[in-house]
Amino acid sequence: MKVRNRLVAAWAFLFVVPISVSAQSAPDVSVSDARFTYNVNQGVDPLDSAPGKRASPSTIVTSSPVQQVSALFRNAGAKTIKSVSWEYVVFKDAGEREIVEVYAVNSERTILPGESVRLKKEGYHLKNSPHVTARVTRIKYADETEWRGARTKR
Repeated sequence: MKVRNRLVAAWAFLFVVPISVSAQSAPDVSVSDARFTYNVNQGVDPLDSAPGKRASPSTIVTSSPVQQVSALFRNAGAKTIKSVSWEYVVFKDAGEREIVEVYAVNSERTILPGESVRLKKEGYHLKNSPHVTARVTRIKYADETEWRGARTKR
């Protein structure tokens, strides 16, 4: 009977440990100020570009407004970040129990130690809610090391 109890305890340990490890937060990176912008082109005249220059993709007139999700990322660590993979998660309720949409974003942006940057994703027909969050899922550092976290499951 003691052997069986030990086996049950060992199996329980194997299932509990990976869950707690995958739920850890990103080391030395803080994420704040998740935002949704309905029309990033509002107030921009795409026909008023400098002579000889083309309008940027976000200033091209379309039948649907270009929307944007973004968040502020701060590198509080000592290593330079080469890229960040993150998620912008839209919830139906304040308790964050029902997920409406998850936007996965890969930002190839260098973030120096102590630096804060706003990372964003543009698109059409993006979902919005007053209940949103942004989460880091992977960090690639300039020294070729990498940190991976859990991705949101729907």
